[in-house]
Amino acid sequence: MGQMPGHAYRSCLISVIALSKPGGEWPFLIGYNLDMSYRAALVLGCIWTSALTGPASAHRPYFTKVEKIRLPNGEMGEARLLNGDGIIVPDPVRVIILDAAGHLLARSDKSLSIVLTCRGEGLCLIFDFSEGQVLDLVPSGFRQGPLVPGLGDHERNGLWGLEDGSESWGLKYRDPSFGEMVLGYGALLASGFPAVIFNMMIGAVCAFLAEIVTEIVRQTRTRYSETFMAALVTMIIMGLGLFALLVSLIASVFGRLTLGLWFFSLCLGGGLLFVRGRIQKRSQAQAASE
Repeated sequence: MGQMPGHAYRSCLISVIALSKPGGEWPFLIGYNLDMSYRAALVLGCIWTSALTGPASAHRPYFTKVEKIRLPNGEMGEARLLNGDGIIVPDPVRVIILDAAGHLLARSDKSLSIVLTCRGEGLCLIFDFSEGQVLDLVPSGFRQGPLVPGLGDHERNGLWGLEDGSESWGLKYRDPSFGEMVLGYGALLASGFPAVIFNMMIGAVCAFLAEIVTEIVRQTRTRYSETFMAALVTMIIMGLGLFALLVSLIASVFGRLTLGLWFFSLCLGGGLLFVRGRIQKRSQAQAASE
């Protein structure tokens, strides 16, 4: 890897601005609709992690998914997810549409999370979770662009010009139907499954820490030293829990999960531990009564 070109710096800046972008309609990606303190903590956490791992160097653009898509004229083209370099934040991604000969027809805006899922006959769903909308092809906006490099690693140097820039064409946003939301979230869950499992583990850990704090609070203390130590231990445990949540949030950002999926996976992990504990206590109570 060489030094990062100037346009890669701009891609990084776009990603940081996108991560800090306020507002946005549901469904939204993590980094949107968080208040300023949480967004600042998230960005600072990413910077701190990057500092510990040494200076970052840019990687070349790359494709993460390639699907056959039926074009409006009936031909079979290709839809590809093209990723840039976000440096210390998730790599920006955009979808590009190619004709049967491999020439560029359409290009979307950069996003933090786009799901591309296709079924038989080239029927594809392109879901931009940063916007919470679906992308449809617009034939009147197609351009006869250059031949897009192939999928080989040796061809990635030719993707810089294709990934750079903010212009988009040949695609339009619209609100998804309920079925498209189910399909899109299913695809997002499948692609971000490792992050979901990790969040469930963090949720279980936080639930376990909460149980410890609850037991400490319930205990009766008669000495000031005991009260002081209990308060100190409680603060340490709460700090560990908050740190675990921050790590989980950062992992979810890089896993391209939505805020809803992040929160749901945390609650699912904590809920499973809670249910397990209740079943275990009930079993012990039944065994004691017998």
